[in-house]
Amino acid sequence: MYKKLINYGLSLTVFCAVVASESFTAAAEDQAAVLELANDPGFTERYAGNTQVSGQFLSGLAYSTGSTQLKLDDLRLSYSRRSDEAPKLVCVRVTTDDGRYWASNMYRANTTFSSPPKIPVPTKYGEQLNAYGPQNLLMLATFSRDCSDTAGKIYVPGLAGAKTANSELVAYVNVSQSKVTATLLKGDGRVVQKVNCKKPADGPKVTYSHVCPIPLPDTAASDGYKLLVGVRGLTGTTTEQEYALHLE
Repeated sequence: MYKKLINYGLSLTVFCAVVASESFTAAAEDQAAVLELANDPGFTERYAGNTQVSGQFLSGLAYSTGSTQLKLDDLRLSYSRRSDEAPKLVCVRVTTDDGRYWASNMYRANTTFSSPPKIPVPTKYGEQLNAYGPQNLLMLATFSRDCSDTAGKIYVPGLAGAKTANSELVAYVNVSQSKVTATLLKGDGRVVQKVNCKKPADGPKVTYSHVCPIPLPDTAASDGYKLLVGVRGLTGTTTEQEYALHLE
């Protein structure tokens, strides 16, 4: 009887040790998940130069975090890659709110992972960027094979720190008009959330004019999400732009 109990106890101990080891290994792999810079020839960035301007309203997309200090090592993308069928290439644009710094680079995922991967930023301007906070840095990422092509791409929220239970999806919009709305839609067009965007509380910015914090849905939609940004002009006409989103 005692021999059976001892054998059972040893088996249970070995089983728990194996499970714990596998869990630790998976957690370590996730924690170490880092996207690889896929540019040729290298990291593309500018400081104190001309701000890149595009014809789209959306200039940044990220989840809100509780971080108050910017650490470049904490920049991540909010997507998991549990199989090789998931997107492998992503373009990431990083811009400061004053327009002095911008970087636009391609990254590649060489492994699978289940937690947000880090985005390496081998910048020459680390000292200058350390003066900015997470709220002063815009991230805009798309699943794409080319950073010069954003039309019809899927946008992936960034993370400057750790996502919390109360995190919101924050869209940064750059337009000349004052009445701006942001609507989160399911893939079938049903409205999930609609918010009125506001101007920055601490004054106007170079790279965005409005901030749109959007409460997140409780569960992910199987058919994906879309973001509809509406801008009402002086004549009362509303112009809209739609963006496909990857939300988890």
